Amino acid sequence: MKLRIHCFLAIAMVLSACKKETNPQSDFIVNPDPPRNAFLADSPWPITHYNSYAQASSSYPGPARVGDQTRKSFRQGSTGLITMAVSGEYPDGRRAIWCGSTTEIVKCVDESTGFRILSRIPKEDVNPGDIFSTESASSGAYTFVDRDNIFYSPRGVKINAYGDSDPGNMESAISLLRTFSIPASVSPADDRIVGMNLTYDGYIAFATAAGVVGVVDRNFTDFEYINLNGEEISNSIACDEDGGIYVVTAKKMYRVQWTGSELSTEESKGGWEASYETGSGVAGIRLGAGSGSTPTLMGYGNQDKLVVLTDGQDLMHVVLMWRDKIPSDWKQLPGTLDRRIAAQLPVNFGNPSATKSLSEQSPCVRDYGILIVNNELKGSSGNTVGDLLLSGNPANSPRGAEKFIWDASARVMKKAWVNRDISWPNGIPCMSAPSNLAYCVGQYNGVWNFSALDWTTGKLIFRYQLNNSLNYNSAYASTQVGIGRSLYSGTLFGFVGMWEE
Repeated sequence: MKLRIHCFLAIAMVLSACKKETNPQSDFIVNPDPPRNAFLADSPWPITHYNSYAQASSSYPGPARVGDQTRKSFRQGSTGLITMAVSGEYPDGRRAIWCGSTTEIVKCVDESTGFRILSRIPKEDVNPGDIFSTESASSGAYTFVDRDNIFYSPRGVKINAYGDSDPGNMESAISLLRTFSIPASVSPADDRIVGMNLTYDGYIAFATAAGVVGVVDRNFTDFEYINLNGEEISNSIACDEDGGIYVVTAKKMYRVQWTGSELSTEESKGGWEASYETGSGVAGIRLGAGSGSTPTLMGYGNQDKLVVLTDGQDLMHVVLMWRDKIPSDWKQLPGTLDRRIAAQLPVNFGNPSATKSLSEQSPCVRDYGILIVNNELKGSSGNTVGDLLLSGNPANSPRGAEKFIWDASARVMKKAWVNRDISWPNGIPCMSAPSNLAYCVGQYNGVWNFSALDWTTGKLIFRYQLNNSLNYNSAYASTQVGIGRSLYSGTLFGFVGMWEE
């Protein structure tokens, strides 16, 4: 066994050295996947942002081309379907796809020629105003399927667990199995869960708009929480295998340490807090002050371990912070607010004279590469829903995507490439490592499409036209690598997929 391990390490070192010699700017590293969370479903996309690290980068192949046999499928549904969670395999080898919108839970199956609805049930306590409520949509945006094929979806201050009414029978109706409610003594009734993840010991981690961070076991019997000084949280969270729960508020970046019995931000217990540039407020399609997007984790094992976020400055910056102990020889970077910041670079999407930039979306991370998309509308209506509806108009739609690379040997972040033409107005991008492509729902001449960029160069590889209808507006939804070289995405009024033949 020792001989095999030594041989593997030697091969890995040779491969790593070869990559550095042939392409010094490459962000790909040996064994790029972070440790898999064994409590999540073993599937192509079990949780929002793909994994507990919230990287939105998949080890499954996505479509690499568009041909005459490429297919698409749209299913009508209710608003606010942000993500689609794919289950583990059932005994017959198939997988269910779970979707949570503002008003209902849907279970469907990918039949390679399109989606077939298996069951749908309304959410409880739905109000007419929930249909176009960004608060309602954000509360149900982050979902996952666990290893037992149970689907967890938040609503307000509750987390609901859904499953098959006939356990193990994918074709059976959806059943609400149990509900957890945050105690009134912990969180006000008008609070709402805005972020949710799964820890590596199988606890549900969540964050609320009012600054409560909690964990609860999946049977809803064991609950712990901490309050981050009432600071506003407007997006989701990331978890690592060492108990770190990463939460960005309107004021600070936190590592909340889950010890297995308590949550703490004390450094003596593994937690920390760090200041970052938060800016002046909310703009365009951004849902909250400060960063407004989910933090993403980078690196594991002996690699540099960092957390990636975008800040709230008028000219947005991408910021890296040391996830664990700050290296002893690290000196605080000039112009930064905290010694924990490892890098901080402006994002201008190829315009060196830019004074403003904005992205609502979580950074897409693979290995040491970071993709940021432009969500800065050319003109804002001052209303989030109005801006969302207008974001597909070419006269108003933002353009640009920019990739950055962390250089571990020099401990600096560099700009890798920029694509100034791509327009991904409001959707969350993803990437496929086997295909070496980044994907998102975009618009071109006012028509919504699935489009792909080369992860290494930023060049456009394909656009697959969908439709110019508002039905296809991605509306904050996540583009996901699905089953069988496919892509899925929620839309304003349903969900859509494409399949490569």
